Amino acid sequence: MVELHIASCVARIRPEAMDAAVVQIESTIGCEISARDAIGKVVIVIEGASTGALLDQMDEIRKIPGVLNVEMVYQHAEEESVLKELLP
Repeated sequence: MVELHIASCVARIRPEAMDAAVVQIESTIGCEISARDAIGKVVIVIEGASTGALLDQMDEIRKIPGVLNVEMVYQHAEEESVLKELLP
């Protein structure tokens, strides 16, 4: 059984570092920015093979200059075969 884990996270980033941090986050495998604002809040969707992989990706985001905090808001795991049936 192969699972896909999906998490949403909220990050706080220094506004002056926002553009550079967003580029680095989006270049991290499995990470996508789904929303951001001008004062430094960013919503990130992360996909990975396990909960541990998601946490490792969050740790990598925390290392990016200007990132103040990353919090997981939601996580879901599903068998990949089920997702392939549901998604076109």
